[in-house]
Amino acid sequence: MGQSIRYVRRGIRGRSVQNFNWPGVITAKSVVHITAGEVGFGTTQKTATAPAQDFYYHVGDADIWVSNVSPHRNEFNGDPGGVTYVLHVGWDSPLDVAVTITVEDALPVEIQGY
Repeated sequence: MGQSIRYVRRGIRGRSVQNFNWPGVITAKSVVHITAGEVGFGTTQKTATAPAQDFYYHVGDADIWVSNVSPHRNEFNGDPGGVTYVLHVGWDSPLDVAVTITVEDALPVEIQGY
């Protein structure tokens, strides 16, 4: 099981480099998954297992995707730990996009170099 956080980026169009710092959760070795989708606004109800959110996902005609997911944390220069990624919105006008970042609890069992 992992931890997730979800937030909205407003007015995204084209290729946009994004960064999200999550100190104490993301390190350079973390396994991070990121999803994104177009959203509209309106409140969903809080449940016993999930908080309310003031937006809802909408599958529109735009192509929206995430690439270049790069977890980071350098304890030698004070980097707090986070993830940089590229958010793509293939549409003529800016769109509002919700991003969900999930960090797995376990680190990779093996890390190979070159």
